[in-house]
Amino acid sequence: MKILIVDDEHEIVQSLHNLIAASGEQEVFGASSGEEALQLVQTLGGVDLLITDVIMDGIDGFVLREALLANHPMLQTIFITGYDLSEYTSHASGNKIFNKPLNTAEILAAVEQANQTLRTSEYEREDAAAAVGQQEGGAKAANLAHVMKQGFTGKLDQFQLLDIIQMCCLSRRSGRLRLAKGVEKAVLFLQEGRIVHAISGSVEAEEAVYKVIAWDFGEFSFDEGLQPPKVSIQSGWEHVIMEGVRRRDETHGDSQAAADQGLEGKSIGDYQITRKLGEGEWGDVYEATQISVQRPVALKVLKQDALLDPQSVQKFIADASAKANVQHPSILSVYEAGEANGFYYYARELVDGYTLADLIAQGSSLSDQLALQVIRIVSEALSYLNHFKVPHSEIEASSIFIGNDQRPRIANIAQVGGEQTIAVQREIKTLSGIVSAAMQEGAAASAEVRSLLTKMKIDGSGGFLSWGALIQTVRNLEPQVVPKDAYKLSAQDEAAIRAVEAEKLRQRRSMILSTIGMITLFWIVGVVVYFKVFRNAATDFSSLVEVPAGEFIYQDGEKRTLPTFYISQYEVSIGMYERFLKHLEKNPTTEYDHEKQPKGKSHKPFKWDLMIMAARKKSVTFEGYHLELDHPVFNLDWYDAYAYAKWKGHRLPTEEEWEKAARGTKGNLYPWGNEFEAKGVNSAIDFSQNPTITGSVDGYNRWAEVDETKQDRSPFDVYNMAGNVSEWTGSWDKNPDNTSEVLPVIRGGSYNSTLPDGSPDVLLTRRIVVLLPEQGDTRVGFRTVSDTAPEK
Repeated sequence: MKILIVDDEHEIVQSLHNLIAASGEQEVFGASSGEEALQLVQTLGGVDLLITDVIMDGIDGFVLREALLANHPMLQTIFITGYDLSEYTSHASGNKIFNKPLNTAEILAAVEQANQTLRTSEYEREDAAAAVGQQEGGAKAANLAHVMKQGFTGKLDQFQLLDIIQMCCLSRRSGRLRLAKGVEKAVLFLQEGRIVHAISGSVEAEEAVYKVIAWDFGEFSFDEGLQPPKVSIQSGWEHVIMEGVRRRDETHGDSQAAADQGLEGKSIGDYQITRKLGEGEWGDVYEATQISVQRPVALKVLKQDALLDPQSVQKFIADASAKANVQHPSILSVYEAGEANGFYYYARELVDGYTLADLIAQGSSLSDQLALQVIRIVSEALSYLNHFKVPHSEIEASSIFIGNDQRPRIANIAQVGGEQTIAVQREIKTLSGIVSAAMQEGAAASAEVRSLLTKMKIDGSGGFLSWGALIQTVRNLEPQVVPKDAYKLSAQDEAAIRAVEAEKLRQRRSMILSTIGMITLFWIVGVVVYFKVFRNAATDFSSLVEVPAGEFIYQDGEKRTLPTFYISQYEVSIGMYERFLKHLEKNPTTEYDHEKQPKGKSHKPFKWDLMIMAARKKSVTFEGYHLELDHPVFNLDWYDAYAYAKWKGHRLPTEEEWEKAARGTKGNLYPWGNEFEAKGVNSAIDFSQNPTITGSVDGYNRWAEVDETKQDRSPFDVYNMAGNVSEWTGSWDKNPDNTSEVLPVIRGGSYNSTLPDGSPDVLLTRRIVVLLPEQGDTRVGFRTVSDTAPEK
């Protein structure tokens, strides 16, 4: 067995080499980097077992493993690390991870286990492969029947796409015919029955029509009377359609079931393919279901001709691994990469919506409000990539998605060999161009948005010098361009207010009411205003609970000791945080600011004005979701939490203090014990992108009142440490993806935190190090700690 040890610490390579070489007849080799390891394996002609550090400069251990697997599919791997990788265990894909300092007995046992695995009978592997093949054949047959039943939907039903186009032509329609097949979009413009212009992605004119005719299912709608932006087709519609049919038949034959490389209805590994979504540089993208967890995904499958080139396969897998290492709420997640049934693939998050490229192609326009959301979301994502020097490609219109929930996201553009830090002003200028095109060349309704787009195109000191500056500008601008009716009261509330005013007027004019009557009426009017117009007044959640000095269990069983401290019984609520902001309005000061806080930064969380309005008025929602003053405050960054705590005379808890307050002294995995119970904690089990769904298990879609979910109460009587929102702490740690950076530690689960299998993740050991201190999130809030007992 050939064993390769890779670590940038020479002492570890040498000690492991001596240990393993002395334990058997293995050939043992060493390398100090991923690049050196790849060259060594090529010289050796292969390797059986890889023992590698995870965090290394250049190629990390996860990427190295994936690169070697491309040519050595039987490779066994053991990961070693000096950092907490609990958030990245899914990347190990079943391989063991050992923490430094290393236990020699465990390492030798893992080496022996790998050796036994490699001795597995070739016949057993062939039998397993045959069984999988039979299973896939059955799945294919079942899926094929399902796919063949799918037809085109739209305003005209039960017709083929070709019939729809022909009917529009024969009826001499004029307007825009919009077509969609998954994420692929197309638009045909007609004038008096003639097809005069067509667009599908980057393809125009007749070629776009030919592409559409080859689609085997989709959706359509017709917008009467819309004029084409230009005329690109001169031939008659009959000629265009006949040529399209000829090309389709040449390419696909008479059977639609053989379309798209015959993958529709097949299973590749754990993924059952439903339909083709589009094409890309590396291959086709399919909509699929991950069978083991019943999760919808977009599956990127490497094109067949690339399989003949080992370098292409290696780069495909390495790129997929690079994308999987990116964790940001605005960037589409890549779940895993692999090889099965002769196909190389990777699975990513599926978006139900459209891209800005689709929007531009269709001649539609982005609203001011959505344009600002796009700029902010993309800026936060690119700021993250640049901050951590993640190599990536440049942003394009096709990289920016708008979900059906109107939430912008960007594609995962991380890649091996891309630019680590693209010039900020260059990327900002590119983003401005994309958004301007999506707004019909910047035809924004508001002068503020037009001015913003113009400034984004300026180089030098007249433009934006950093992503942070652009993000802060957009955050300040967004409330100004929220649609005017977003804050309107319902007709019911307006009627209630008018009734109250009329009653007050009647009271002033009446001189015959008794004192008791006047008091009663005043009480009634107050109740009407209270319940019809305003939410309940904010509850005072400032109580602290004592956590006595002593020993406790930390993380995986380590015993630690802390002195006595006093922690907030509840998460800081919207109403409590409002008091802090009102104090700052009356008493402007920087005395609560952290020394590293960006200059000029305010402590208003992102979209605060809409948040507080939604929490106070029943007629207003926050992005469609119900809010209360007693819900936890969110969208605030670490500097905001620090400032609030200092204003209270407190501080943020260390992560050790947070964990002791949550787990007690016995090291519970959950506040109530060691077994997950869904009903008593606000977890991802009821999370939905549909704001109208409240949930049937824990009863909450997003946020819960900070004193609710009674079961989520620690042994020290502290609420909502498992779920609701995760919480900022005062502790900092190295970013696992970039060990030269330190970030604030966030503890606890939230209303949509999940484990790799999709189940809720509300373990009290959960810790994440991913957000910049100036980044907020709808899933992150905080609580405070005092070193002195509260006054009674």
